Amino acid sequence: MRLPIAACLISLLSFAASTPGWAQIIPADAGRLGMEIAWQSQLPMPKLANAVVSTHLWVNAADAGRKLAVVDLPEGRTVRIDANQLDSRGNPIGMEEAKKRAGEQAARLLGKNEGFNVVEVTVPAVQLVVITKTGLVQTFDAETGHLLWSTALGSVHAPTHPGAVSTEGVSLIHGTELFLLDWASGRRLMTTDLEFGSAMSVAVCNGLVYISDFRGRLRAHALGANRKPWTTQIIGRVVGQPVTLPDQSYCAMATTGGYVYILNSGENPGMHARYETSSSLTGSLAAGNGAFYAGTSSGLLSKINVAARTSNLAWEFPAGRPLSAPPLVVGTRVVAVTESGDVICLDEATGAPIWELVGQPIAQAVGMAAGKFLCATTSGGICALDAETGAVIGSSLPASAAAVVVNQVHDRLYVVGREGQLQCWRPQGGVLPKLIAPPVTEEGEGNEESPPATAPVT
Repeated sequence: MRLPIAACLISLLSFAASTPGWAQIIPADAGRLGMEIAWQSQLPMPKLANAVVSTHLWVNAADAGRKLAVVDLPEGRTVRIDANQLDSRGNPIGMEEAKKRAGEQAARLLGKNEGFNVVEVTVPAVQLVVITKTGLVQTFDAETGHLLWSTALGSVHAPTHPGAVSTEGVSLIHGTELFLLDWASGRRLMTTDLEFGSAMSVAVCNGLVYISDFRGRLRAHALGANRKPWTTQIIGRVVGQPVTLPDQSYCAMATTGGYVYILNSGENPGMHARYETSSSLTGSLAAGNGAFYAGTSSGLLSKINVAARTSNLAWEFPAGRPLSAPPLVVGTRVVAVTESGDVICLDEATGAPIWELVGQPIAQAVGMAAGKFLCATTSGGICALDAETGAVIGSSLPASAAAVVVNQVHDRLYVVGREGQLQCWRPQGGVLPKLIAPPVTEEGEGNEESPPATAPVT
């Protein structure tokens, strides 16, 4: 279904071109999209163009997250008691006491001690990593905005490449060195001098980091282990950012030679599969649901399965316009944005188009929240689209956003302003986060926009 050009552009006449970025990122902007500001912070930002080189979200499985006792009341009211809050002796009150307090508070609000249910809720521990050109790495609690740690890697004049996150920590190249930073403290767990320069960012999966140079040499280093690097040759140089499947089993990189290389994880580094596209790649890679997704300059979007080394092409969709931005993969949907701003929503399993929105100033789909796809616009703002129809729900005013974080984890939106203003947006009233694609567990996979894990009190 094609929709007419909607009012995604909002007049900027009341704002001068010199208006600072912080003044443009305001609560009213979030409200236009059915969102609200959950928290905001300030991070040191170098006075450089495109100062943010990469941003990353990581679900920390080693952290049990926040445990809450929750009661949902009529009229959208909610009682929440944190089991980790301290008692008069300075000790955590624990879940049983949290349930008791939540029930007592709900009874007072309702005027009766019945008609409600206390549930246990676990808010997953999600960390937000921001890396700048000067080699400054900052990690925040993605739900509260609390700065967990900040690490400067060395000379601010040395180039910093986009990083990658994994169970081992944060990996990135600054200057001619490869760094691995600890999740808990940001301290350097590994520093490795590289024999050749990097052509682009690193690719990481399960204890291995892959690095390529401008001549197509590809080398794998073991993270946190003293092992001889593995080296091979690829066709072309790497373009765009490599991506990794959520379970860290495989990573992939695209090259100027028109190839997508899928790389192994674990003890034995190597090439799992190679997929050749029909035209040049621009680096528009995405990962999810056991597959990689690649867009080409001719407008062809491909889904590449990793289950088999041969016949790994699941489907191709001809968008007809160049695809340079990575598609967004959430649940059963793939959202691709062409260079002309057209948005195409596809069925993830079959590649069949569901809807198409033409002629919008949209640069990339970055997340999903409360039945809306959230997109970054070419003017530095945010636009919300109805996930079922593609209709424009609302748009923020053009803003000086330095980065908008691609979020395949939950229903939060993170915006970094050019002056270092960091904001988290959430759906209005959505105090507790909802997972979009929960990490795969031994019990099975999560569902699209599933609520936080809850258990009724017995």
